[in-house]
Order: sequence, then structure tokens, then C-alpha cells
Amino acid sequence: MEDKRIRNLNSFFRHIFGRKVKKVCLWGGFTCPNRDGTFSSRGCTFCNPLSSRPKTYEEGKSIVQQMENGCRYISRRYNVNSFLPYFQDYTTTYGDPNELDSLCTEALSYPGTVGLSLCTRPDCLEESMLDYLEKLSGETFLWVEIGVQTSDDRILKDMNRRHTSLDTMNAFKALHARRIFSAAHMIIGYPGSSVETVLADAEFVRKTGTNGVKLQNLHVVKNTVIANRFAAGEFELMTMEDYADMVILFLEHTEPRVVILRLTGEAPEELTVAPEWSLHKMIVLNRIHGEMQRRDTWQGKALGFNRSSLNSPPDNIRDI
Repeated sequence: MEDKRIRNLNSFFRHIFGRKVKKVCLWGGFTCPNRDGTFSSRGCTFCNPLSSRPKTYEEGKSIVQQMENGCRYISRRYNVNSFLPYFQDYTTTYGDPNELDSLCTEALSYPGTVGLSLCTRPDCLEESMLDYLEKLSGETFLWVEIGVQTSDDRILKDMNRRHTSLDTMNAFKALHARRIFSAAHMIIGYPGSSVETVLADAEFVRKTGTNGVKLQNLHVVKNTVIANRFAAGEFELMTMEDYADMVILFLEHTEPRVVILRLTGEAPEELTVAPEWSLHKMIVLNRIHGEMQRRDTWQGKALGFNRSSLNSPPDNIRDI
């Protein structure tokens, strides 16, 4: 019997689609207002776009060809035939909705596709784009994932994110007003953050009403501002044990209805500067799950939820 202590992505997909579903990462060739000069040309301090390229990506391949490569790899590894295409490079909703629609249509045309996931910034949801996303969510399962990173405006400024926590809250409100499913990307362990930051971020995420959370440790990758700062000795990174503690704290303050999309993040080994432990995903996950079991804790426990709450059907989902 599964020792269920979080609402994970696999169980969520099984409930919604009745079968195992895996995300297929795609490279759409998007850009970002924080790099093209609209907001900034420096980008976020931690961002090297190459670190998020799909493992199966090949230069010059169309979306359909990327789907073929990605689905073939995932099918062999996980024995699945249902897929959720995920555009994760740069800012997918920054630009012309018609251009995005062309890419989405290609991805959705692949056999076995059950929906779509898009990654974006909180300040790149213009009305015309929201109109398109609302239309798309009425036609297929759509998950819009927003790079929140933190609710601390001081840290957001240090990250050179060029948006505020208010921008983030307004973005979620706009999506939810149109019944568009959402998720929040959060970074744990950025310089200047603390236990209080984690608690504040967890509370902020609750207030957004988002349907999912994706957690990741700060990993320092080459050719970034944060890599230069790390090399200069300006800060120290969390140990794996400390990171696990912070993740568990965040989860304990997260409502059981929220889907946990990810608990740790990694970049390609050839681009990773530190921490070395981030390259060993299963070891990190085993640490988190093992500690939760040892402490007899679960998602939402600090908020007063019983563990049985994790067995209830996910809410805020229309019929698929």
C-alpha cells in the first residue's frame, strides 16, 4: 500500500485521465522580456536557458519531431502512451497568441496527447493572450505554470525578476477568473532567504489559490550572474539535508488539494556548478520522503488537515 504523504502528479493524472500520463518537454523557441530589452537584457540572475532544454532536443527539429523523440523516449522508460506536452523555454505567453496557437496545435495533434502545459511569467498575460488561453482550456486540459520563485519583493529584485509579488497575485486572479488551471514555480534556498521566507512563500501560494506547486532548490549553473557571485564566495548553498527540511516545512503548510508537480530540480551535469547533490535526484527525493515518514508528517499537517484529506478527489477541475 502506498505511503501517501503528498498529492503527487502521478496520482493526480490517474484521477483525471484514468491512466498514467507523462509530461513531454518541448523547446518552442520563445523569448523573454527580461532578455530582449523590454524589461531588461540581463535576464534573471539564476537563468541559463540551455539548462532547461529537453534531454531529447535536437537543433532544428519541429514540434512534431520533438514530440516523436520525446514520446518515444518516455514510452520506453515509463511504459506509457499518454502524454502532456510541456513548453518550458523562456516565456510562452510573451508574444502573439496566433504564433503560440500554431505551436500548441502541432503539439496537440500528436497521438496520445491529453492536454498541454505552458510555462510563463506573471507579467506576460495580456488580455488577448488570456482570451486565447481561455479558449484553449475549453478545448483541452490546460495547465499554465507561473514562475513565482518567491513572494519576497526584496529577493525578487535581487533575482532581477522585474516583477513584484502583486504582479504574481494579479496573474493568478486573471487565470482563475477564466477557470484556467494554474501552478506556481518556487525556488528554495536563494541567497537571503530563510525559514521565515519559506513560511511566507507557502502562505502566499495558499492565497493565490493555485492548483499546483513545483519546488526546486537553487542550483548554480554556468554563465549566470549567480554563478559569478557564488565563485566570489558571496553566499553558501543549502546542504541536501537542509533543503529537505525546508521542502517538508513548505509541504506541511500547503493545502492537500494542491498537486505537487516537483520536489527538486536539476540542470545538466555539464552546466551545473553547484550543489553537487542536486544531480542525484532520487537521493534527494528519498531523503524528503524518508524524513516525512520518520516524522509522520504530510502535506497540510501544519494547517490542521488530516492525512486522509490527500485521498479526496482534486477540486477545481472541470470535466475532461
